Amino acid sequence: MEHLIAFFALVPMILYTIVAILLTIIAVFSVWDALQLIAQMILSRDFANGLVNVIYALLLTITIIVLFETVTVYFKTRHVEVRALLIAGLTGVVRHVLIYNVDTVDPVTLFGTVTLLAVLIAGIIFVKPEPLS
Repeated sequence: MEHLIAFFALVPMILYTIVAILLTIIAVFSVWDALQLIAQMILSRDFANGLVNVIYALLLTITIIVLFETVTVYFKTRHVEVRALLIAGLTGVVRHVLIYNVDTVDPVTLFGTVTLLAVLIAGIIFVKPEPLS
């Protein structure tokens, strides 16, 4: 029975290691994509559309980095920091808000997005940061 418990205790660590490796690869590609978008924006001189694309790519990169930090905190403390996940969620919702065209979005979707933003912001405010150990 102890071997079974030890195995099941090891499974999350293996899965988090795989996730950390994948997030590292994705983060590198995300930064590369942002750099390419910046170069494309400068070369095409289309700053209005290019800037939105660059910000969108950078917010994706930030989300990936926050998730990666959450995984590394798990390696150190053996628990997941909820506040970091809320910040990643907020960043993800902001990314989607950037591509909304308010004229074409139905009111229910808009209300849902505003509600989700309010809940995430409230969670970030009311969830205390994890103490540094």
